[in-house]
Amino acid sequence: SCLPCLYLSLVSAFLLCLSISLCLSVHVFIQNGAQCYGALGGTVSLQLMDDFSKIHKYELFTKSVKVLTGRKDRTLDIKMKDTFSFLPSNGTFWIHNLSRSNGGEYRLTTFDSNGRITENRTLQLLVQGKYDFIS
Repeated sequence: SCLPCLYLSLVSAFLLCLSISLCLSVHVFIQNGAQCYGALGGTVSLQLMDDFSKIHKYELFTKSVKVLTGRKDRTLDIKMKDTFSFLPSNGTFWIHNLSRSNGGEYRLTTFDSNGRITENRTLQLLVQGKYDFIS
């Protein structure tokens, strides 16, 4: 085997891992262009925002399906409660028991009191099996 080739491969893989976020045990802050990897069957924790108390309305979509809707001073509407959970007080959104169908783009949209969009944030979630490798 080629020791310099092995060393170069390991360094390349390490640098690639530094440029992406692993979502297993850390909060990943949703920003445009962010990527996150989650393990099949695991749980990812996404920090949508720090504080939702001043946000009039917010929606989270994946694959054009609205999975979360919240309004200031109203009851939270969350789809598929066995898969998703959300804590508005700290802005953390969890996806439990990850399946490959959970992968894809997640888009958070916030609105002001006039219904105008104030912000859009996106994150790309990639779900990998236990024995999948990043290449």
